[in-house]
Amino acid sequence: MKKILFILLIVSNLFSFSTTNVQVLYGEFDDNSYIFDTKKGGKTTITIEHFRTFDYGEVFMFIDYAVADDRFKYHDSRTNLYGEFSPRFSLSKISSQDLSFLFVKDIFISSQYNGSNDDFNAYLYGFGVDLKIPYFDVFGINIYKKNQNIGEHCYQLSLNYKSKKFYDLFYIDGFTDWTEYDFLSQNQLLFETPEIVKMKDLYFGVEWHYYRQKALELNYDTRINSNTLQGIVKYVW
Repeated sequence: MKKILFILLIVSNLFSFSTTNVQVLYGEFDDNSYIFDTKKGGKTTITIEHFRTFDYGEVFMFIDYAVADDRFKYHDSRTNLYGEFSPRFSLSKISSQDLSFLFVKDIFISSQYNGSNDDFNAYLYGFGVDLKIPYFDVFGINIYKKNQNIGEHCYQLSLNYKSKKFYDLFYIDGFTDWTEYDFLSQNQLLFETPEIVKMKDLYFGVEWHYYRQKALELNYDTRINSNTLQGIVKYVW
C-alpha cells in the first residue's frame, strides 16, 4: 500500500488530461467472504479514483478505505485499506501509427500493482484493447498474468466500461475481473443530482457488488460468495 501512495505523489504532476472522483458507499455485507464481509453486515467504503493520460499511454489508480460497523467477519479488524495502480502503454502512441481497425480503437501493453494493508501484493502484466461499443464511452479489455503472494498465480481477464447517459438520466460505470479461481464484478447505476442542488458533478445511485470464489475439493462446503447492493454518492472533478 505504501508503494501506491508513493507512486501517487510522484506522478501527480507528470501528465496532461486527468479526472478524479471520490465515492462514499454503504451496504450490508453479510455473506461469507473473508475479503469483503463483516460480522454484523454494515460497511462504509470511501473510494478515491484517479485517471491520467500521458504521451505514451494512461494511468488509472484507486484506493478503497473500508470501515465495518463492527468487525470484518474473518479477521479481527474494523478497517481495511486496498489500492490498485494500473499503467497502460499505447502501441499506437509508441509507434506513431494508427493501429485502430474494425471496432478496436487502440492496443496496449498493460500492467497493474495491487496491494493492501494486510500485506497482500499482486503484480499483473499483459495486453489490452479499447473497443468501440455502441452506447459506451469506455469499454476496455485486458488479459493479465497475475503473480500474487496470497493465492495461486493465474491469468486474469478484466473488463472496464462506462456507458453514455441513457435518456439523459443515468449511466453505468463498472468493472469485472475473472480468473480461474474467482469472479468479481462491481457495477454502478448513477444519476445526476437535481438542478436544485446546483452541483453539476455530484451523482447518486447504487452499486451492485458480486464476488464468487471457486469451491475447493474438500468434504465440506467451501464456496465463497459476496452479493450486496450498496448506496453510493459520487463527486467528480
